[in-house]
Amino acid sequence: MAISEADDRHLRLLAEFENFRRRTAKEQEAARREGRRAALLPLLPVLDALERALGAGSTDRDFYEGVAATHRLFVTALREAGAEPIDSVGRLFDPNLHEAVAAVPAAEGIAPGTVVREVRRGWRHADELLRPAQVVVATAEEHADQWR
Repeated sequence: MAISEADDRHLRLLAEFENFRRRTAKEQEAARREGRRAALLPLLPVLDALERALGAGSTDRDFYEGVAATHRLFVTALREAGAEPIDSVGRLFDPNLHEAVAAVPAAEGIAPGTVVREVRRGWRHADELLRPAQVVVATAEEHADQWR
């Protein structure tokens, strides 16, 4: 085998190894993202239940404060894991972030297509959507009938 053939073979092997290394790094990152997603998703219904409990209120102040403290701990844990809530109210409806569950006629000063209420908070992790926010959207009066 000539030296130039050996050099060519060596360069090909280096290029193949570099491609393998890059592909493996991408696969590992995808597995890490999916692992984080799988760990975070089951926590969101628990957070939803805590938010519903807070919304219902309680005559027992200690109970209410305990639920509020638990809610704060969950939100903090999710944020420390890299998850962020999606800010929806007052923003334009985005089908990539929101799931419209109802529509209401737009009030004065509110543009059609604006999210007016969150039914269930949406969450994202890094640049990926964990789950969309379920929202109520303001619509022009002539389109409101389709949601009633």
